[in-house]
Amino acid sequence: MHLHSLLPRPLNPQAGAESPSILTALLSGIHLNRKQARALGWRGVRPSALKGPAWTCRVAPLPHVFGLVFLDEYVEKNALHGTFAACVFPEAQDSLLDSFPLQALAIALGPDYAHAVRELSAHAEALSPFCLGHISITAALDGSWLSLSLSAPARQRIVSLEGIAVPGHTGKAGAAHTAHERQWIVPPGGLECDIPAFRLLLRFFSALAGTACSLLGETPTVHLRRMPLALQGWSQSADASPAGGPCWQMRLTVGLGGAPYCAAREDKKLSRLPGRYSPRPDELSSLPVMHILTGFLGSGKTTFLRRWLDFLNGREQYAAVIQNEFGKIGLDAALTRSETHVEALDEGCVCCSLADTLRPGLQRLLDTAPAEQVILETTGLANPANVLRTLTELADLVQPGLVITVTDALEWSTGITPARNFDGVRLVQIEQADVIIANKADAVTEKCFQEFLHALRAANGKACILPAVQGNIAFARLDAFLTGWQDRHSPAPSRRPCLYDMPRLQERSGTHADEGFSSRTVPMPAPVDEHSLGQMLKAAGTGLCRAKGIVNLRHEGRVFPVVIQYAAGRLAFEDAPGDETERYMVFIGIDLPDNMENALLAPGPVQGPPHACPA
Repeated sequence: MHLHSLLPRPLNPQAGAESPSILTALLSGIHLNRKQARALGWRGVRPSALKGPAWTCRVAPLPHVFGLVFLDEYVEKNALHGTFAACVFPEAQDSLLDSFPLQALAIALGPDYAHAVRELSAHAEALSPFCLGHISITAALDGSWLSLSLSAPARQRIVSLEGIAVPGHTGKAGAAHTAHERQWIVPPGGLECDIPAFRLLLRFFSALAGTACSLLGETPTVHLRRMPLALQGWSQSADASPAGGPCWQMRLTVGLGGAPYCAAREDKKLSRLPGRYSPRPDELSSLPVMHILTGFLGSGKTTFLRRWLDFLNGREQYAAVIQNEFGKIGLDAALTRSETHVEALDEGCVCCSLADTLRPGLQRLLDTAPAEQVILETTGLANPANVLRTLTELADLVQPGLVITVTDALEWSTGITPARNFDGVRLVQIEQADVIIANKADAVTEKCFQEFLHALRAANGKACILPAVQGNIAFARLDAFLTGWQDRHSPAPSRRPCLYDMPRLQERSGTHADEGFSSRTVPMPAPVDEHSLGQMLKAAGTGLCRAKGIVNLRHEGRVFPVVIQYAAGRLAFEDAPGDETERYMVFIGIDLPDNMENALLAPGPVQGPPHACPA
């Protein structure tokens, strides 16, 4: 082996610390191949360098965040030796925190915990109670060998000889309690912390060592050493045995390229690297996962998708998108394109008339935009059950992912769904969902929104339901759900057996055509004012469910391009993409008139606006 394949320059510790450079090369090198990174267990890496090199990482299947902070480096015997503090940051609600020192618990329950962990470099000293061990990198200056070591106590224990009492606990008449009467958080001689430090750090270290093996193409030599360790806080001259029994310091060393190792009597040579993540078959596959994003007309699918893509791109989890619209022109694809590759399938629905075009569209997308995830945004009228069946014919291109359904709290609250019961396409989309986005939470009262959530749970009690405001959710929760589902490798709720009787099964296999939906596209070459747009919406009749498009809007003597969005009785405007030249409106609903553009010329009012949409 030679480090040149990892770091394409000679090591030069005189110019600065090289251990962080080697670690950076390992982490960045493996993440150039996201499939390989996931197979090794990596679920995210974030560098931090405000006050020196540091990294925070996630590895499967653990929920904790791991941290590395560069401490020191020296050169001896033609090798450089670098040391990093290895930290474990449990989630604030994790019961594992009960095993940590009280100082760590106080930090984790504080409001700035998550921010401090993200900016580990700047807050490393304050977060030192979470340090459980050290990781060392040793490398030959000529690049001919490399070794990595994890050193940590088997259990990190701290004894409180004097105990830790409940603050401010006093006796009768204000006198302090005696030691016998005092209430203790930790009794005298008890353990303030008892953390399985080596076991917690092992999965993380194995991902790092496995990365080095993979990138350098080397079979490692592995040694484990166990040595007695003095218990912190314990007096060695005490007569009694220390709380929890004897302590051991563990050191696991992985050598590559014939790295020298000074064996000792306490050493045990291992046949393989312990603690390595066992990838699932789908993680070893080169096929991306395809998620289905669905939701009824106007629920906010595209807005949610844009927010989701921003989150994924920010984490360098690049996704490709197929957007399907029920109309001749694809507005949603125009609004989504930025850093994302988008394939548009228009004038039809992938659950019925466009099923045969999904394969070539998907193939074009994958040829031009290799991605780990593909998101298929269906029309608001698509039946996910039919799309799932179509995916079985694409097993050579993608792996089936999750069904994510966006729902509309405002539409539900205004009684557009009869008696606030979901029916037809809406109900099928909710029943088939693995994740339900309860959108427009800010557009209804809290009481109404809670009733809406209750209705969603009644329709699908197995899905993960996430509240959203203008398409924004706690995307970390969605990311954790998707990762957890992948790591568990359990069947998604959308693929659970459905024991419907035959008529009910046929109902759920239907399409929007059975409910009479159609679309009309109206060219809008000339500028139009808001009153004329209202006339067109009224002319569409009470069967109108959704309208959208790009027009040149005339307002207060000015004309400028805007995106029109109409759903659930609300008309909204937003800035139009600068590179879109077509001007049009698309109307979707039931019993739509053929010549709605005539409404632009109508001098008088038309029959009142649509306040309800049939289910």
